[in-house]
Amino acid sequence: MHHARSQEAARSGQGDQQGGEQAEKDCRAGRMPRKPLWGAPPPGALGEYSRLQGLGQSMIRFGVLGTARVVPYGLLAPAKETPGVEVSGIASRTLQKADEFAARHGIQRSFGSYEALLESADIDAVYIALPPALHYEWARRAIEAGKHVLCEKPLAENAQLAQGLMLFARQHGRVLVEGMHIRHLDRLRRQRELVASGEFGRLLRIESCLRTPYMRMAKDDFRLRFELGGGAALDLGCYAVSCLRYIAGEEPEILSVRHKCSSPQIDRWMRATLRFPSGVEGVVEFGFRGFYVPRGGVAVTCESGWIKGDDKGLVHAKNGNVIREPIPANPTYQLQLDAFAKSIKGEESQSLPPDDAVLTARVLDTMYEKAGLALRGTPRT
Repeated sequence: MHHARSQEAARSGQGDQQGGEQAEKDCRAGRMPRKPLWGAPPPGALGEYSRLQGLGQSMIRFGVLGTARVVPYGLLAPAKETPGVEVSGIASRTLQKADEFAARHGIQRSFGSYEALLESADIDAVYIALPPALHYEWARRAIEAGKHVLCEKPLAENAQLAQGLMLFARQHGRVLVEGMHIRHLDRLRRQRELVASGEFGRLLRIESCLRTPYMRMAKDDFRLRFELGGGAALDLGCYAVSCLRYIAGEEPEILSVRHKCSSPQIDRWMRATLRFPSGVEGVVEFGFRGFYVPRGGVAVTCESGWIKGDDKGLVHAKNGNVIREPIPANPTYQLQLDAFAKSIKGEESQSLPPDDAVLTARVLDTMYEKAGLALRGTPRT
């Protein structure tokens, strides 16, 4: 195993370049470009892998920041099933922890600091598996170091930070993707297809829910700490909101919010009523602790029927006739990684553009504001 010594990575200290000023103004004004929620790589990504980096090898070499529980199933296992991808390095805050993780999972190199991994010329892309409060800083520093970034959800603690990362990645010609693996579910895509087909009539109502009655967490778990981006909204709510927006195909207005906290400023459960520009009503609900029945998925009501998921696929009814449509579970993390790799290579892919993460973050920000809670990444009040 090769060790890399820790050195402080150079910071540019410079703000976003002038070329992104108009794009930033448009984003702040709510004029986010309407890209398909599935489809092409982010602007500037096509051809950047070969044209900007000039890398001759066909293998994309990943480095991982953090040794979180998600790493083995979120990246390591999918990488074994994805041609042209290998995990070459792991970084932790201590070399001992990185060594142990590397030995346990067969990773070639271990780094005793995140900076040291980013300095390595043998790393092409970075997977960020850190608490949400660290996503913005380390994604930006990875991009500065010339790496492409796959960042676990949420992309950043709030919409303003997510937007800043989106612009920074575009200006530097690097692929930036939020790890929203759930959007690669065949069941979800089929549900949107049925809604869009119009065969169930006009869409009337969407409910998106992801709640667990008790998620095991240590007392110092980052999800329970405001300063690390804690709360159910950034942990589970980003999934529920992303699915809601995807099925609707438009952006919601938040009408009201109910919430419960496990400690000051740490939301354990939230429920919002929404309305879309087309008049469709919506509800989004999520929570990781509470006295409720576990529930997950999206349910839609249309003029002539309804569509919802079950443990085997979809169930839909039209004019009183109920149909069960089996849809096997598909490897969403592997599909996410494959799409990310294709985007790096300049190929068409189903990677989510980072502005999709910004739009989801805006919904969560508004929910926090209407609940009277502080946005993550801002001073606690």
